Amino acid sequence: MITVNTTRYDKMDLEALEQTYQSLDYLAQVENKTYAICFHDPIYTISLVQYFRKNAGSLLLIHGETPLETAVTLAVDAECEALLFGDPKHCIPLLGSLEEPEWEPGICQYSSGTTGAAKLIHRSWSEIQTELDAYNEALDCGETLNPIILAPVSHSYGLLSGVLSALERECEPVIIRNTNPKFAMGIIQATPRHLVYGIPLLFQAISGFAQRSSRFYRFISSGAPMPDSLYRKLSGLTDRMLQQYGCSEVGCISLSNQMEAYSDLGRPLKHVKLRAGSDAASVSEIIVSLGDRTIQTQDLGFISGTGNLRFVTRLDDVINVAGLKVYPLEVEQRIGRLEGVQEVVVYRGRHPVMGEMVKAKIVADHPSITEALVREWCVQGLPPYKIPQQIELTAQIKKPASGKISRRLLEMEEQT
Repeated sequence: MITVNTTRYDKMDLEALEQTYQSLDYLAQVENKTYAICFHDPIYTISLVQYFRKNAGSLLLIHGETPLETAVTLAVDAECEALLFGDPKHCIPLLGSLEEPEWEPGICQYSSGTTGAAKLIHRSWSEIQTELDAYNEALDCGETLNPIILAPVSHSYGLLSGVLSALERECEPVIIRNTNPKFAMGIIQATPRHLVYGIPLLFQAISGFAQRSSRFYRFISSGAPMPDSLYRKLSGLTDRMLQQYGCSEVGCISLSNQMEAYSDLGRPLKHVKLRAGSDAASVSEIIVSLGDRTIQTQDLGFISGTGNLRFVTRLDDVINVAGLKVYPLEVEQRIGRLEGVQEVVVYRGRHPVMGEMVKAKIVADHPSITEALVREWCVQGLPPYKIPQQIELTAQIKKPASGKISRRLLEMEEQT
């Protein structure tokens, strides 16, 4: 039913895990209780999610790489009764809340915090079921696909869209926790009709090992904007490129079954409504409505002529150059098309007199790439105010633990 790397867990294995949980005093009665879990092994996370879902309990998901001290702090802040760390049999009791939680049982997660302090998000099991139903309808496979999950199951993308939606379709998800791209390549190529869930950073690594004769069935990306250069590369390797868009508060918001461009986020799932700009010339914040809730995503986008949502940039990432707006993704798209550029990030710089300016960090895989060449390339395709005033060639672009590029992090580091 579930495969982790090369280990298969069938129905009997999962039932044995459930019996183990029932035999543990602290897990025998979880109704209306909130526990935090932090595991390296995804089978523990998935089986406990199913166990708590069945028994009306709540779980706080903490990434498996989180140190114990940090995990305890997160669990205490979320008023969890206990932390299961490393193994379900390693239970750390916590004070937790003396009263029943105000929210319905479900999943708790901290937002990524890339644009500010992380906040605690609660999503009920009924809300998650609604999302799973809408997601599978939007996916509209028309055939049995074999999901391969490269994204961590401590996040909604890997857990809900990847694993739980597959189980709802009675498919057997394969979860790869080995970070070696060659290992992932071997499993992908050995799996027919695969649907590979990953983030752009992982797809970049995998594509680097692909041979000219390599051919993939389906790739689906989320978690970070896809660079245009990577989209064009993957489009030549796959029969179909998919991309989905979501946030911690809602889960999956929209899905593109066949990407039209690197920025294509598809159409909203049936249970959500969204507003965005009317076209590329009039972008606006993407606003999502879910029931009686309205979520301001802090993302800028617009609806294309085909009716698909297009991503432009994070609201906080817009660079104001003498009153003119610069969207970093547009500049990155231009630089990324220069042969020899492997990775690029464009972000806000500060000038003591002129104010905000455009800066760029570039990782190149060819010695011909110079600052002068990049600048001349930009001059040929961008208006003057969008051309980076400072260009830095570097061996590596620093990223936080999530693997996503954080423009805010780069800005803050240069201000200190």
